[in-house]
Amino acid sequence: MATYKSPRKFVDLLSSAVEFIEHLTKKKKHVSLFFAAVDLRFEVEPKDSKTITVNILGNLISGSYKTVTATFTVGEGYTASCLTYTFEFEKIRDNVNDVKIVESLVTYILLSDISYIRKVKYNSIDAGYPPEECFKDFVNAFEMRWRCMGGVDWQKKTFTINFPSMMENFKRTEVTITVIPKNKGSRVKWTIKVEKIDEKTEEPYSLFSVTCPIREIIQSKLVS
Repeated sequence: MATYKSPRKFVDLLSSAVEFIEHLTKKKKHVSLFFAAVDLRFEVEPKDSKTITVNILGNLISGSYKTVTATFTVGEGYTASCLTYTFEFEKIRDNVNDVKIVESLVTYILLSDISYIRKVKYNSIDAGYPPEECFKDFVNAFEMRWRCMGGVDWQKKTFTINFPSMMENFKRTEVTITVIPKNKGSRVKWTIKVEKIDEKTEEPYSLFSVTCPIREIIQSKLVS
């Protein structure tokens, strides 16, 4: 059994311990911002008033691990509260990279905390006009600066672009944008795929640092 613990004493949160636990456990199933649900998803269970356990599932898990679980504990911190965590990997084979699993879930946890406080989502934005029009505007806006990778799927309303390097330790940052109907308007959703210069580097907060600027860029393309 391989174990991965918080690389420092704690992670500061913006919400209180009670708020954090209540918000995160409102639903059991969660999806990574960096992978499709079929590849990586999380099932959250409250253990007690300050602790949650997470079962990590998906294609990224089934081929390399028997089980992957994580435990998050919330306590008093310099801000509203703080977080420590432990991951346990029961591996099928040894030559696998645990770090991307840790990074993806820790990033999701941090973004969930910020989303709760700021009332924004970091993987979707709602637009008040029809999907066809919204998607066309997005394609035109992005193709002015970046070429869509693999073309544009007008039927599924999705495309992928290669963002400029967001951080010096990333070789490439790809963002797949999809527009779906939402009530009388649209919802713009996206997933992020990054390639590090050194995939073995243990930096569980590096993914978090790219999500905010990507959201800002996508939001800036919305037609007012």
